[in-house]
Amino acid sequence: MGTKVLIEMQQQLRHAVRSSDNASTTTKKLDDIMDIDNSIFLLFEDITYYARPWIFSRRKTELLKNVSGEFRAGELTAIMGLSGAGKSTLMDILAGFTTAGVTGNIMVNSKTRNLNEFRRLSAYIMQNDNLQPLLTVQEAMNVAAELKLTTSHRQKKQKIDQILMTMSLDTCRYTLTGQLSGGERKRLAIALELINSPPILFLDEPTSGLDSVTSKYCITLLKQLAKAGQTVICSIHQPSASLLNMVDHLYVVADGNCVYSGSTQNVVPYLSSLGLHCPTHYNPADYLLEICNGDYGKYVPEMVNAIENGKNRAWRSSSNVTTVNHQEEVIALNVTASFQALRQRPPLEMRHTSGRRNRSADYATSFWKQLVILLKRNAIRLSRDKVLTFTRLSMHFVIALLVGVIYFKVGQDAVYVLDNFNLLFFNIMFLMFSAFSATVTTFPSELPVIMREHFNRWYKLHSFYLANKLADIPIQFIAISLYILIVYYMSDQLLELQRFCLYTLMCFAVSMVAQMFGLLVGTGMKIQHGMIFGPFVILPFLIFSGFFVQFRDAHPYLRWLFHLSFLKYGFEVTTGQNFLVRMSIATSLYQRHC
Repeated sequence: MGTKVLIEMQQQLRHAVRSSDNASTTTKKLDDIMDIDNSIFLLFEDITYYARPWIFSRRKTELLKNVSGEFRAGELTAIMGLSGAGKSTLMDILAGFTTAGVTGNIMVNSKTRNLNEFRRLSAYIMQNDNLQPLLTVQEAMNVAAELKLTTSHRQKKQKIDQILMTMSLDTCRYTLTGQLSGGERKRLAIALELINSPPILFLDEPTSGLDSVTSKYCITLLKQLAKAGQTVICSIHQPSASLLNMVDHLYVVADGNCVYSGSTQNVVPYLSSLGLHCPTHYNPADYLLEICNGDYGKYVPEMVNAIENGKNRAWRSSSNVTTVNHQEEVIALNVTASFQALRQRPPLEMRHTSGRRNRSADYATSFWKQLVILLKRNAIRLSRDKVLTFTRLSMHFVIALLVGVIYFKVGQDAVYVLDNFNLLFFNIMFLMFSAFSATVTTFPSELPVIMREHFNRWYKLHSFYLANKLADIPIQFIAISLYILIVYYMSDQLLELQRFCLYTLMCFAVSMVAQMFGLLVGTGMKIQHGMIFGPFVILPFLIFSGFFVQFRDAHPYLRWLFHLSFLKYGFEVTTGQNFLVRMSIATSLYQRHC
């Protein structure tokens, strides 16, 4: 394997593109911009992957079994297989999304893959679109360009316009992504990752949920991107005959093994060599999957041995040039115009580095620029999410009126000193639970978007977190201030500026800490699980807040838990350090008066 194989693949690829006399003018134009030296050739040997059925299980399941293969630049590679065969698992491993439990060698341009370098040069488009629904297509592209490009504003605008024209998204430029059709969302997900022209592109089932016409357009686009010099690898469940003919290299997995690796034109001859004759006018993809399913007998072990689990390259044919139809010519010309930047990319060198390295080099922009861009995006989202914003403000307003009526003018009346004490604690508790619940219910929906963007090196996680908090602080502060103003006035608390400001500050601090715990729960659980198990996370802080059980009355072995409750410190500040002393004196004076 190594340099000799890489040179051989490059020569075969050049010959495949240039030697055909009946190739169309479009194909020749694509050949003019194709830069083999700047492309990525991906080779993998003996990839094995073990996974646990669940996190505490000791038993491991072998999902991939010593599979091998090679994916070349200039070819559209499709990984096909039945559900559960291992195609998505193989895609995750090759893209670097899954690293734990993996053994084997992955080579990039004849050198051992450096994962950090590889992620900078690749993009992974997952099966779910995972787009921001409250941004328009133009705004989403602007954010991607600002985060992934370092060129001038004019060049960014030109690149965006070219890609939108290529993807046929120009007409829906100012449409919210949440209102796009399935095909438009797929194309937009691809367009966002094509901003920086990654040399290698991974797509997990890009035709899932699309009709036949939209699926053909999507595969045609990917094929022309491959001809423009990119390495395009996609997984596909069960392609039609027309889609299968558009694929250059087919890689079929069954039960964690490779049962075929070669061109789509050689599928039928390969099966015939094993005594499996595909019926006339029958889709070879359907016939191949039926064989993998065992409909005609147990031929999977024989196919694995025949293809040597992916190491046999005898069925690869680089010299076949398919006929280019009018639709492919139109898309190809657009791709040619849009991705001239591939020629300007410096020669790729996958370095195997060791020791310390500059982590900021993994991202195109600095931390502060990422913060500003993400802050603008979050501000736009929150301004358009009127339902959530209105719900948060109206909930605080309605509850404040209800509480104000119940505890009307109890703040300075010694008769209601215990009621006032309960009121102060209820305010802290309500603001804590409202902030916690809002984060638990909203953050899980954003998590898939964060995973896709962070994995594709859009931004750092702390940039996103800080931008998210800074954008949410004004709304949270307005909601808390609205609640406190109403309750504070209606309950007739002491109208002292210092007391009021300190009380507001403590309520705000408690709500921010509660949001942090809500973020932890929302990150690790789904919405339905977070709503069930979330209270178990926040209730211990409530129990040891000092309201239900006093610190001096608790068992000595449990007193240390009081110091871990953030609600305890907020409650002490809002009521005053010596509030209990004052309360007991006021209670005794009231009893004497009676």
